[in-house]
Amino acid sequence: MNRIDPLTERQTYLIGGFAELSCARCAALVRVRKSSPQQTSVQWSTRAVRQCPVLTGNEQPHTPVPTCPDLRTSIQHAVRTGRLEVT
Repeated sequence: MNRIDPLTERQTYLIGGFAELSCARCAALVRVRKSSPQQTSVQWSTRAVRQCPVLTGNEQPHTPVPTCPDLRTSIQHAVRTGRLEVT
């Protein structure tokens, strides 16, 4: 019987398939995974959150999950240009 190491499985879930991407507006560096055209996962570091003027300022849209439209545009551009794959 093959047993999957829970630590390895957790690490794969947390970091597998993520790519580093910088926002074109503020250069905040985040980790992004596109699992489908509709689904995007973003891992924000503390430094990236502090660097993003949308997340730190009054520009934050009223959404249940804090997000940055400028980063979303950067992600879409990365997908269109092949820098970020949909896996």
